[in-house]
Amino acid sequence: MYKKLIVGWILLATLAWTGSAEASGTVKRIGLTIFSALEVGQSARAVGMGSAFTPVGDDINAIWWNPAGLSSLDRAEVSLSHSQWFVNSTFNSGAVGIRKGIHSFGVSMLSFMPEEVEERTILQPGGTGRILSLGTTAIAGAYAIRFTDKLSFGVRIGWAREDLDLTNHTTFNVDFGTRFYTGFRSFRLSMSMRNFGKDTEVLRREFQQPLTFNIGGAAEVVGIKGDPFYVTAAYELSFAINYEERHHFGGEAWLANMLALRAGYMANYDGTDFTAGAGLKIPFGKRNMTADFAWQQSKNDLDAPLRFTIGFKL
Repeated sequence: MYKKLIVGWILLATLAWTGSAEASGTVKRIGLTIFSALEVGQSARAVGMGSAFTPVGDDINAIWWNPAGLSSLDRAEVSLSHSQWFVNSTFNSGAVGIRKGIHSFGVSMLSFMPEEVEERTILQPGGTGRILSLGTTAIAGAYAIRFTDKLSFGVRIGWAREDLDLTNHTTFNVDFGTRFYTGFRSFRLSMSMRNFGKDTEVLRREFQQPLTFNIGGAAEVVGIKGDPFYVTAAYELSFAINYEERHHFGGEAWLANMLALRAGYMANYDGTDFTAGAGLKIPFGKRNMTADFAWQQSKNDLDAPLRFTIGFKL
C-alpha cells in the first residue's frame, strides 16, 4: 500500500509540474482569479517558516494549509490570528478543532478588510464622500481521519463571499490533503489542494478560484519532537493556477519546549521573500497557551506584513 502511495505522490508531482509549466508558459496570470484573499495563508507560525507548512502542520492551524494535519490534535484547540497586510489592509481569522479517536473535526472563519476607499467618478474625481463596500468573508468545516499511524487524510469544505461594492459574489470550495510518515526517522510527505471550486462570472467574464496544489516534506533534523531542543526543517513546492511554481523553505527550533524561533524563504514571489518569527508556549496545568509572531520582508517599499496568533489547548 505504501509503495503505491509513494508512486502516486511522484506521479502527482510530475503532472502538477508539467501542467503548471504548460499552462503558465512562464507568464504570470495574476488577473485570472477571484476570492484572492483565500490565497493568503493564515497562522503566524506557518508564515514564520516561510509558508512551508503543508508537511509540518500538527495543530489547529493545519486547517488552513493541509486538513490532514488535524489528525495530530491531542485535545481541543482554538486559534485566533490577526494580520497587518499590504496597503493597510487586515486579515482576522480563527479556528477551533477537536479529535475523537481516529476522527478529527474543525471549523474556520476568515475576514479580509482592505483599506477604506472613497468612491471617485469622472464628474467627481476628488471623491463623492461614499466609502466603497469591499472585503472577503469565508467559513469552512473540516474533517480528518487517521487511517494508520503513518497515513492521514483530510478535507475542508468552505463558503466564501466577496463584496465588490455594488455587487457581491459567493462560492463553495473544497480543500483536501494527505500526510504520510515514510518510516525513515521522522520524515513525512504531505500534499494539499486548496480552493477547488466552480468559476465565477463577474461582469460577463469568468474568473477562477485561486486553486493551489502544494507538495512537500519535513523532518526533525536535530532531536525529536518533545526534546528540550529540536529543529524541524521543511520544503514545499507550490503550484498556483494564476502564477508560476513557487518554493517555500522553512525551519523551526524549539528551546526547552517553550520558546520557538523560526525563519523561512518564499521563492518567486513579487511582494515578499524572507520571513522570520518566534513563538512562546505557556503551560497552565494540563492546558497551555501559545503566542506567535511573524514578519515578512516587503520587496516593493511597502510596509512589511506582520502576523499575530494566539492559541489555546483546552
